[in-house]
Amino acid sequence: MRLTDLSGKRIAIWGQGKEGVALSLFFEKEGISFQKVDSTNEQEILSCDIVFKSPGISIYHPLVEQARKLGIKITSGTNFYMENKPEGVKTIGVTGTKGKSTTSALMAHVLKKMGYKVGYGGNIGFPLINLYKEPLDFLVAEMSSYQCTDLSVGFDVTIITNLYPEHIDWHKTHEQYYRDKLHILEVRESGQKAILNAKNERLLEMTRDLKDVVYFNQSLLPVKTNLLGLHNQENIDAVLTALKELKLPRERFEEYIEDFYSLPHRMEVFKVNGVVYVDDSISTTPETSIAALKVFEGERRFLLVGGFDRHQDYTSLLNYVRGKKITLVCLPDTGRLLYEKGEDTYMAADMHQAVKYVKEKAKVGDIVILSPGSASYNMYKNFEERGEEFKRLVRDVCDKKE
Repeated sequence: MRLTDLSGKRIAIWGQGKEGVALSLFFEKEGISFQKVDSTNEQEILSCDIVFKSPGISIYHPLVEQARKLGIKITSGTNFYMENKPEGVKTIGVTGTKGKSTTSALMAHVLKKMGYKVGYGGNIGFPLINLYKEPLDFLVAEMSSYQCTDLSVGFDVTIITNLYPEHIDWHKTHEQYYRDKLHILEVRESGQKAILNAKNERLLEMTRDLKDVVYFNQSLLPVKTNLLGLHNQENIDAVLTALKELKLPRERFEEYIEDFYSLPHRMEVFKVNGVVYVDDSISTTPETSIAALKVFEGERRFLLVGGFDRHQDYTSLLNYVRGKKITLVCLPDTGRLLYEKGEDTYMAADMHQAVKYVKEKAKVGDIVILSPGSASYNMYKNFEERGEEFKRLVRDVCDKKE
């Protein structure tokens, strides 16, 4: 769809999150008439010709089905950019349940260090439409499952870090979440490569018959980095594999990443009074909680865990902590199950109570990790707000002299 295709059409921008706002500003600049639609007037999309839907609005929303039956085109700002991206730009899409932000940021960082003009956007909070007509060598896009679901154009290289149960509130079922996430591979053209995690069983099972597939994480060679944990070595290997597929040199890779550090709320480490605190608020699955704990294998650990219930299975986490020097400091709502089934557990009413508890119990050299293994929406706007409160409370409570 081109700008000229919008002429004379009744257009709605449904949702005014970051992508909706960016698209609104773009259309205003280009002189395209449109109507803003939110939860107060969403029925009005049924009288439009084209609806640009924000990622946060599920494609399973009843109005989406109604609109499609009426012949109304439902698309997105992400699709509009991908359909109109500058000629010659190489595109790299990165998705996965976990690791997509670090992997995409690292990919963009390395390409910039190589001297290329790189556009970096998508789910990171910088809508791709902001890059419209910008001359680029490479586009690196972090893609959420919401953005993958109705993607219209494939990427030259698509990295998928892993698949774990997530986002049942948007996709309705875990199986649908997996299928929606993998739609990013269905829109590829012949020759466009998929770079997949060789150790993620669910991903392998669901992509068994795909063509143009390359695997990373087959035999990891550790790379010197500021990033903690085996999972970040896997993210690094994904980037190295992508560089190979793009026929780009990898010899100076460690030099390129010397100044690359963890993104906020992703294994962000700081120390207070001899106790190591880790903000891994991005963690919303039990698998990521386990990965965070493994970084400090053998140490005395306190894990702040629990949040919004997405019907995930925490058996693997309970099995991992059993018999180890790990205290589960449990938060509502999912923390209740862990509190009841775990061995060394404490049930906190909120983050403040959890931090007060670890102040009383943690000794010099102990590790306190906020890696909740659950979404934040029962108590916070997002994982960023959760992580910021954790860090603030640690400073206010644990660093306070008595």
